[in-house]
Amino acid sequence: MKGLILSFVLVGGSSTYAPGDGHNHGRLACGGRLTDNSHHVAIRQWRGRCGAKVRVCTPKRCVWSTVRDSGPWGAVKGKMWEVQIKLKPGWRRRGVVDLSPALWRDLGKPRFLSPIRVEVYRRDTTDNV
Repeated sequence: MKGLILSFVLVGGSSTYAPGDGHNHGRLACGGRLTDNSHHVAIRQWRGRCGAKVRVCTPKRCVWSTVRDSGPWGAVKGKMWEVQIKLKPGWRRRGVVDLSPALWRDLGKPRFLSPIRVEVYRRDTTDNV
């Protein structure tokens, strides 16, 4: 997209979340509510990036969206899983991004923890005259 500079890339597993799943109480970190028509990503590096453009790619397709929430906060240790904001010793993150319902559908409904690439962009504020 014109006027954007690639800030960083996340590569790993993806998950999806939805209203009523019990993990976010419907509120988004960047303001607003999560609905079935929400089209955004949740990334742990969200602070200062609300509304940032992202290009989300599965092996089959890429879709443009925005950062609107924080997460994913799921952590695993062996066969155990739980939500952890601050990661406990011996635990690891299970994914790099949570997909909102509409974005998940636009990406072709990727399976849980499918490989994904998320390119996070920032606006080019330089004067190119």
